[in-house]
Amino acid sequence: MDSSLIQTLFTAIANNIFLIIYLFVAVETVLAITIFTLLKKHELVLLDVSDNLLKGFRDAPDKDSTANVHDNFQRAIDFMKYKISNDPSMKKTFSENAKGLSQRSVFGRYYNIEVFASLLSTIVQIFPLLGILGTILAIAQTAFQNQGQVDVSSLSNAFVLAMDTTILGIFFSILFMVVESWLAPKIERIINESLEFRKIIANIQLSNHQES
Repeated sequence: MDSSLIQTLFTAIANNIFLIIYLFVAVETVLAITIFTLLKKHELVLLDVSDNLLKGFRDAPDKDSTANVHDNFQRAIDFMKYKISNDPSMKKTFSENAKGLSQRSVFGRYYNIEVFASLLSTIVQIFPLLGILGTILAIAQTAFQNQGQVDVSSLSNAFVLAMDTTILGIFFSILFMVVESWLAPKIERIINESLEFRKIIANIQLSNHQES
């Protein structure tokens, strides 16, 4: 490849390395906000699910206004398991209640959460690499500009660029690692609850199909 083309490419990236880092920061911020928003929406879906599944049962556990959505949903699931284990015919009632639920909204949303969480985790690992890239570009740019000769001013500028990009890369990596760690248990809980709901509804519908 032509060395002038490589030099032009290196120079262009080096001159815009901070813009590239901030673009990744913007993407990471949008992903974190999107995941948090989806989690909140999914909580509302779970709340609707628990309300509909227990419709018509007078002995259903009361919704605790002081408890969070996940606890109320878990109580509904536990109640379903208890009723079905004591009276298998209750599967038909729960199956009728489940017909009014949109399973697609439950499973589609948690799949989106998984995808966004994977991207969030990947970009966290990119920030240190961008810092290293800034260091390499600074050295390469100095070499190209001076054609192999040592120049104190160019070396000083290269050192500043290398340090700045490295510090930014490490800083944003740590920052978004904290955000990822905060979101991770919430994501795991949402996925587990969605899978548990899916398993119970699938078993109910399968049993009713076999009986019919």
